[in-house]
Amino acid sequence: MRFFLKTVFCCFVLMLSSCVEDLNFDQAGDLELTPAVAASLVNSTITQNQLVIGGTELSMPIEQTSLFTVFNNEQSNDNLERAVLRFDINNQFNRRFRIQFLFLDNGDNTTYGPVVLDIPENESNFRQEEEIIIANNPAFTNTRKVQVRIELLPSTDGSTIDVNVPASLIFKSAGTFYFRIN
Repeated sequence: MRFFLKTVFCCFVLMLSSCVEDLNFDQAGDLELTPAVAASLVNSTITQNQLVIGGTELSMPIEQTSLFTVFNNEQSNDNLERAVLRFDINNQFNRRFRIQFLFLDNGDNTTYGPVVLDIPENESNFRQEEEIIIANNPAFTNTRKVQVRIELLPSTDGSTIDVNVPASLIFKSAGTFYFRIN
């Protein structure tokens, strides 16, 4: 019984002497979130059969426009601080390529770019990054489309692509978008 009374007394003393601060619910207003979101942009593979038609190399660039849905909500537009675009390319051809990325709004007006990639021949690990600071480029948040233009550059030795030799140009692009929400 004596042990029980000592235990109760010690608990009572600890409860009276414990430190408790008033809760400050205003601190929730100071909360700041900084999420980073990765999204795929445009990925494609082009083979030798797409670059040579009827025995003649394409002289015109290949163009493709894709939808860009990253900014389809108001929160994205208001809270985006920067974006880092990454381009990875594997060029198996003995030819150089130029790839241009152009970012467009719904009216096909340029919001950013062009981002130009000059790809050397036989380059299997080409990588380029482009950082976009939104404070310096606010129109970027109006982007709704990405236009990609791929141009086969003339050979330095006069050679042409042989359709019987399998080769590909593989390109992948992605963006990491950094937000600040408070």
